[in-house]
Amino acid sequence: MDLRRALGQILDEAAAGQRFLIERDHRPMAMLVSVEDGQRLENDVEARMARFEAAMDRLQERGRRLRERAPDAPDAVTAIRMERDRHDPGTSYNG
Repeated sequence: MDLRRALGQILDEAAAGQRFLIERDHRPMAMLVSVEDGQRLENDVEARMARFEAAMDRLQERGRRLRERAPDAPDAVTAIRMERDRHDPGTSYNG
């Protein structure tokens, strides 16, 4: 209700850089930010996704190189279970 009563003032303040958290029944629902902040957030998402994809590509390449060096090596889950069993034989996994 506060948003409806003071929409003009809130929009002016948001345009000046103020951020507003919009709640319903005391639960955060949305955030009102300036256009500039919104554009930065969009760019950040794109940059973050590009970094994530590059990291995944590096991991895949590292995995490929490791498989070339040891083609008969177990997968990661099996290797962890084998290592755990080696340190504590009483905790073997039975599937």
